[in-house]
Amino acid sequence: MIKKQKPSIKSIHFFLVGNNAGNVVRMLHQTTNIMKIIMRLFIILIFFSVTLTGCYYDKEDLLYPSQTSCDTSIVTYGQTIAPIMVANCNICHSTAMASGGVVTDNYNGLSIVAQNGQLWSGVSWQSGFSPMPKGYDKLSACNLAKIKKWVDAGALNN
Repeated sequence: MIKKQKPSIKSIHFFLVGNNAGNVVRMLHQTTNIMKIIMRLFIILIFFSVTLTGCYYDKEDLLYPSQTSCDTSIVTYGQTIAPIMVANCNICHSTAMASGGVVTDNYNGLSIVAQNGQLWSGVSWQSGFSPMPKGYDKLSACNLAKIKKWVDAGALNN
């Protein structure tokens, strides 16, 4: 007859941990592999985030082109050209401070450079001419179209 023994704490511990020790080691190994995969994916995600957002092209007129059309149907000196000169040119080319001998704050001075080609060549940044406005971005395509139309029409005082 086999005598039944009361289970000891050692035998219960061996049964719970000892038999499952291999499973615990395998589970820890799988968890470590999963963590390595997650870390690699995280590093790849950071790499692409930095790479794709590292460069930013901030030319406003190219990023956000004007939704309004450029109206060149009526281009006059007083209503169209003079305001462009005030906003972009007169700070350096006024009667009081005529940089390069060019005056843009009145019709007489502006008509000289408009008729000899200096105005258009400078604002359109043509080779061989100093790009205007100096030290600033090129004038918008709309303002250039207005100046070109005015010059081509004879730079009238209207």
